[in-house]
Amino acid sequence: MPTKLSLSLVDSKGRFTKKVIPMETQSLLADYIAAADALVAALEDVTDMGLVSADLLIPVPAAAFAATAGANKDVGATASGLVYDGEGQKASIKWPHPKAALVDADASIPITGVVAAYLALFEHSADFDVARDKQIDTWLKATLDG
Repeated sequence: MPTKLSLSLVDSKGRFTKKVIPMETQSLLADYIAAADALVAALEDVTDMGLVSADLLIPVPAAAFAATAGANKDVGATASGLVYDGEGQKASIKWPHPKAALVDADASIPITGVVAAYLALFEHSADFDVARDKQIDTWLKATLDG
C-alpha cells in the first residue's frame, strides 16, 4: 500500500510548513511507524526546525465521485451538537457545499435521512471524532454557512 509520511514543522518565528515524504511499502502498520520514528530521529539531527506532528497518510480505496454542476468549495454547512460526556459543551463539524435539496428555505438543514446518516458517523461509539477524542451525543442543528 503506497503510504506517505506527512511532517508538520515550525520555525523559530512560529511559521509552519509541511513536508510529505513517500514511503516504501511495509508489511505491518508497526513497520510504518518504526520507519517514521527512524526518519524523525534522523531529521532532528539535521534540522533546526521543530517538529509539530508526524502523520501517516494511508490511501483509502474508496470509490471517487464527481462534482455536481455548480458545486462550490467556498459554500459549506455546519452541524453542531452536544459533546458526549461534555457537560453541556458543544462542538461542530463542517462539510463542503451541501446538496441543494437538503437545504430548507431558511438555510436550515434538517437532521434526517442522509444528513442524519452522515452525522451519525461522528456520534458516541462511532468511528470518527468531531475534535480530538470528542464525539457527539445529540445533534442540535445544521445550517448553511454564510
